[in-house]
Amino acid sequence: MASFVKMVQGGDAADNAYQAISAVFEDDAAGKLVLLKVNTGFKGPASSGLCTSPQVVRGLIRFFKERGAEKISVGDSSIVGVDSMEALSEAGILEVCRQEGVDCVDLNTFGPVEKKIKNGWMVDSILFSQAIYQNDIVVSVPVMKTHMYTGATLSIKNMKGGMYKREKTKLHRLQKPVPENAAGRGLDYGLLDLSTVCYPNYAVIDGSICMEGFGPSGGTVKEMNLVLASKEPVAADLVALRLMEIPLNDIGHLRLISENRGVTYNNIVVEPEDYASHSQKFLSAAEARLNISCDAVHMEDESACSACHAALIQFLRYHAHKFESGDRHTIFAGKDITLKAIKAADKPFLVGNCTAKFQEYAPFCKGCPPIPSEIAKTLKGESGLNIKYLGHSSFLITSKEYSLLIDPFLSGNPAAGAKADEINATHILVTHGHGDHLGDAAAIAQRCDSVVYATVETAGLFPEGVKLDVGQIGGFVPSDFGGVKFTTATHGSGVPGGLSCGFIIELEGKKLYHAGDTGLTMDMALLEEENIDIAFLPIGDRFTMGPKDALRAVKLIKPKQVIPMHYNTMPPIQQDPVQFKKDVEAATDAKVLVMDVGASFDV
Repeated sequence: MASFVKMVQGGDAADNAYQAISAVFEDDAAGKLVLLKVNTGFKGPASSGLCTSPQVVRGLIRFFKERGAEKISVGDSSIVGVDSMEALSEAGILEVCRQEGVDCVDLNTFGPVEKKIKNGWMVDSILFSQAIYQNDIVVSVPVMKTHMYTGATLSIKNMKGGMYKREKTKLHRLQKPVPENAAGRGLDYGLLDLSTVCYPNYAVIDGSICMEGFGPSGGTVKEMNLVLASKEPVAADLVALRLMEIPLNDIGHLRLISENRGVTYNNIVVEPEDYASHSQKFLSAAEARLNISCDAVHMEDESACSACHAALIQFLRYHAHKFESGDRHTIFAGKDITLKAIKAADKPFLVGNCTAKFQEYAPFCKGCPPIPSEIAKTLKGESGLNIKYLGHSSFLITSKEYSLLIDPFLSGNPAAGAKADEINATHILVTHGHGDHLGDAAAIAQRCDSVVYATVETAGLFPEGVKLDVGQIGGFVPSDFGGVKFTTATHGSGVPGGLSCGFIIELEGKKLYHAGDTGLTMDMALLEEENIDIAFLPIGDRFTMGPKDALRAVKLIKPKQVIPMHYNTMPPIQQDPVQFKKDVEAATDAKVLVMDVGASFDV
């Protein structure tokens, strides 16, 4: 049976998408749930070739609205270290969804579902976002791009973004050997396995603004001004390869999947027939190889996987110049490195989780795969943490893998630095049950499937189903990001019989102390031995300690840095944080950072 592919070229991207899907859609969308699985794995603006065009999305939304779809959702889950909603926002897709009145979603917030793979070549099961299977119609809406390791990334590869959270790395750390006389690499066969349990109903390939060379994130923009659509996604992908002038034999996963589904160029019908006249040569990564070597950076990465290699190439391309005037650095990546080689190297650095066993011997950048900017931070001795002040006592602390939210008083706070539905958190810490600290914690935890840290009594304020990790004063609770220690806070808890608390957070090799609502206590003298990197201290007075007692607290704790909080949210706690900064820095060695609400900084 022939597979039909429609190409629409020229004109407006929204119109192109609308016409393309109209030509191939064969189902009844009335009353159905529709998911448009876009490509926002990396954060970047529209027209950058990084992400699906928001206008293509608009055209598809309008099509399914007209067909009477009950609900339309648009979403993706970005690579580890990239906030999915921020990526959707920067791409302009979130705004289009708001204008069109449809949901824009992070697929990771739906929870996981495991799909078993019968006789899998490389994997026996994969965890996916439940969103993929909760919808009646799934449309893969990728950007037409080259890819440094799969050669090209189109509608089939785009569905890898439906894998749940860190499960995405599974196809980059395969344990099974490839078959004898393999027609591709392990990742190609892994994508073949994926396609047997996660295959979209339709493909709409965004060829408006494309990417060639070092795709999927570091290539150059290529304008094609076209859209492809088909009910047989691999057929759409094969036609896209023709338009990119890339031989099918060079793209292992598409060769395998097309053979598995019985799709060949001979049984694909394309409209218009002269579609190939619009083809343009896309440079591969090898053809686009630039002079990205750097004498100050030496790589020992022979045993690294394709994902780590890609990250290292991106690091060299965008960050290596920052080290040209310094000492020679040796970067180790891959599972076969040795301690002897590390000890013999000039300024060794370890990159990727395969090197974690040696992290006591050299600075380590974790990640599977690591993020290029985080590699640069590791070489520069930075932790990779970002701290954003959301107002009052609320902070969002993010690393490349985790987002820790503290006391999220956002709704009802006129001075809040963000709306509650704009915040995503892997973990939430609540010091006590008063409304200006408990705030939106429950709603965010339910939406993001966050783990909540609180005392036993405060935890009782959360509804059933919220993940809770409870503790009490003096207790340490280990976590996948490091851990949380509950500290004394002299303040009402908001819960009968309960205690208020503070937290010492261990994250990315740093210790952060959030005092919560508290007065000055001699217990703070014990925190000197904790070697606190940053102390978040209340200075508002009346309900907590004021600036004078907060200065005494700094003298007891001896942190490297202090960030004042819990002031100027309301008239009774008006204070001058700049004067507090002057007083502390005159009397101690600590540096004070006065943060504007909504501001952030890298640690």
